[in-house]
Amino acid sequence: MNKLRLKFSKNGPIKFIGHLDVMRYFQKAIRRAEVDIKYSEGFSPHQIISFAQPLSVGATSDGEYMDISVNSMVSAEDVMNRLNSVMNEGIEIIAIRELSDNDEKAMTAAYAAKYRISFREKFMPTYDWIEKFREYLALDKLPAMKKTKKGEKEIDMKPLIFDFSFNKEEGYIELLLSMSSSATLKPALLLQGFFDHIKEELAPHAMAIHRLDIYRYVENDGKSYIEPFITDDIQKRFYLNV
Repeated sequence: MNKLRLKFSKNGPIKFIGHLDVMRYFQKAIRRAEVDIKYSEGFSPHQIISFAQPLSVGATSDGEYMDISVNSMVSAEDVMNRLNSVMNEGIEIIAIRELSDNDEKAMTAAYAAKYRISFREKFMPTYDWIEKFREYLALDKLPAMKKTKKGEKEIDMKPLIFDFSFNKEEGYIELLLSMSSSATLKPALLLQGFFDHIKEELAPHAMAIHRLDIYRYVENDGKSYIEPFITDDIQKRFYLNV
């Protein structure tokens, strides 16, 4: 048996498809591609597939992940090619790697996610929103009310923002946000906090949110850093204890 991690994109109209429908889509695609997927045992066997944290409906991504187990394969690249041959427009497998028995599942390994955020063209404000966002992130605290299973509680979003950058020329910001099981910050909550702070109304669907990648936590030689699930580029590492 081989365990594989697949990185896929989700763009175009398919961004309006929810997570459960994406799961069903891949189950059918795996059968059409004739991938020798492993099934669970018991009276109701199902494909052994798991996904990283779901993407919000309406957001796009070039950094979604799923783990699968296969009984046999020619190569990981062959599995990727087989799946891409049956993909609909908007979803593409863009990377794949084999996992060891020691690798955590994508869902539990996720530690952070990087997003690119911009205004949709017809909603572009007249004020310099990027400069205002820069000033907002410079505040000592970024309070927000977060919904939990027990109701709402006030949190400080500041420690959950690992990194950020601004591109005024292209009109977007990039944010590296916590996505661990104990502390997740969704872009929508941060954006709402920002617009509440500057006392401006955020129109529905005004912002385009694009997930660039999902990161895992690594400790090595006394250093802690996060890096994309699938990468050979050490420049994409973000060190936490520097």
